[in-house]
Amino acid sequence: FKIQNYQELNKKLEEYIYKLKEIDPKGIKLSNSGGWHSPYFKIGESEVLKDFVKIIQKYLSEIITVDFGWAFRNDKVIIEGMWSVVNKKNSFNIRHSHPNCMLSAAYYVKAQKNSGKIKFWDPKEVKTMRYPFIEKFTDLSVEVIKFEPEEGTLFIFPAYLHHAVEENLSDEDRIVISFNVDILK
Repeated sequence: FKIQNYQELNKKLEEYIYKLKEIDPKGIKLSNSGGWHSPYFKIGESEVLKDFVKIIQKYLSEIITVDFGWAFRNDKVIIEGMWSVVNKKNSFNIRHSHPNCMLSAAYYVKAQKNSGKIKFWDPKEVKTMRYPFIEKFTDLSVEVIKFEPEEGTLFIFPAYLHHAVEENLSDEDRIVISFNVDILK
């Protein structure tokens, strides 16, 4: 999804994230290699984060009901955790997934050309061992699919998908906000 009028929102989110980085320059170590990973955000303590959550609610509703066909009730959709990763030049994120939740997401606050594509692996492991000769690669026949990050873009995907971020080859930071979503029964 492309968030409408994202520029002002991103400016506020970038300020918020850099303030957190100033307070905790070490961050935490998870899938990040060379980049800064924030601790989980305290959403209720920040107006910009509360605004961001209000904006993404409609996109969550759409992907849950339209794309997945799941039952949607606002009070049953829970953001399990939200954080930011700032990848400076030559930083990247190793292949990983997000267990114990239904969906994961990546929202691009700052992303220049060559700042690191996000890569998703085909979840069918057996496909990597046995498949017919591929004459023409398509979105359904590739083992890995990559997307160029764009500011204001929100990717929402099944949490079980293995994904990684390529090395940031630009001279500017790449800033993403990620979050996990669970749906209570």
